[in-house]
Amino acid sequence: MSQKMNWFNGSIPEAIQRSKQQKVLFIVYVHGQNDMSTEMDKVWNDPEVITLCNSSGSVAIKLAANSEACGHFSQIFPVVVVPSTYFIGVNGAPIEVTAGHKEKAEFVKVIQNVIKLHNDQLSAAQPSPPTAVVQPSTSTAQSTAPSTSTQPAEIEKPPLEERVQKAKEKMEIKREEKQKTEKEKVKEEEKERRKLGKDLQKLKDFQKERELKDSAEQMRKEKAEEKRQRDKIREQIARDREERAARFRKETQEQKLAAEEKKQAQLSARQKLTEEEEAKKMEMTRIQVRLPDGTSISNTFPSSDILRSVYTVVSGRIGADVTLSTVYPKRIFTQEDMSQTLLSLNLVPSSVLIAVPRKSNVISKPGNSGGGILAFILAPFLFLWNMIRVFLFGGSSQEKVEDTPPTSEESQPSSQRRTRPQTAYQRRPIRSEGNVRRLTEMRDDDDENATWNGNSTQQM
Repeated sequence: MSQKMNWFNGSIPEAIQRSKQQKVLFIVYVHGQNDMSTEMDKVWNDPEVITLCNSSGSVAIKLAANSEACGHFSQIFPVVVVPSTYFIGVNGAPIEVTAGHKEKAEFVKVIQNVIKLHNDQLSAAQPSPPTAVVQPSTSTAQSTAPSTSTQPAEIEKPPLEERVQKAKEKMEIKREEKQKTEKEKVKEEEKERRKLGKDLQKLKDFQKERELKDSAEQMRKEKAEEKRQRDKIREQIARDREERAARFRKETQEQKLAAEEKKQAQLSARQKLTEEEEAKKMEMTRIQVRLPDGTSISNTFPSSDILRSVYTVVSGRIGADVTLSTVYPKRIFTQEDMSQTLLSLNLVPSSVLIAVPRKSNVISKPGNSGGGILAFILAPFLFLWNMIRVFLFGGSSQEKVEDTPPTSEESQPSSQRRTRPQTAYQRRPIRSEGNVRRLTEMRDDDDENATWNGNSTQQM
């Protein structure tokens, strides 16, 4: 059956009182929750250590480092390192203090040395029996006198003074030995005190070093934790940026798609409106026809009408057969073209046509040929003279028209002459030079505001 360590279950004062009464060694073991305490508990549970402590009759008490009893004990003996073992003698001074974990063999040697030192202290503390000098009384001397006188001389005791002197010498020797023992005890105590001071200093240094290591380890852990938190925050920021960028790209794409759809819708609506306007424009066309006398007529025709409708209006206005043609590109319409629509002939939405009579209706009178040639020769001089006269005396070329003799066309009956069509525009004055008539301005006001389009050279 395995032995168990006989730990004292009472308080520290009770343990101290028992150790003093029994004059045995007082052992205090302070343990904690660290790894060294766990290893030291295994050493205390070793059978050899248990046998040494129990056989010496020591009072051993076990204290937890965070207990109230340990706090009271540390006020007397500072607890620097956990675990620690304090071996205290009967005089209340520690004989040995061990700090930290000790191996079994080393701890057994420490216990054996402490037990030996404790026994030495006990033997030195016991007083030696005093040597008493007993003087015989008178009656005893008297009663023993006859007997002493009858004893032989060789067994006679030494004189009293000699015995007293020997006793004094022995007492002096004992006193010197006691002083020597006390001096040695003081030396040993001083050694123990110095040793305890060194051990305490080592404990303090060890504790300080341990605190520095723990502080460095704590700082390292805190830095690692801070770095981990910073990395986590950076990752979160990066994810947030990516999400914002993706959301921004998505919103931008949606906005672009919406803008594109809106633009396409607007283009479709505009194109549809343009097509409707073009369709409306293509439904009707405005045709302007320039007549041989310099005037022009304008009329609006449906795009589905054929060219013969225009021809009928123009020929009816002139009173003669005419040929219709375009200015640019130059094209003369034939009889086959008369049955085609204005849309198929690219005369939509507006066009300008030129009407040319097929046969001349001007009949020259005999005998006027010479006058015509003369008028043709003198025409430049007459034009120059008119310009000078207008510049010097004022007037207009209309007066010249009134003074000129009637031409062959004017001399014809009114039924045979072509009447100039009355339009909404102001007519320009005509200048006559012999048998030749010239228009001062071949274009009407409507022609001056003409514009270009893709189908014809001018647009009304």
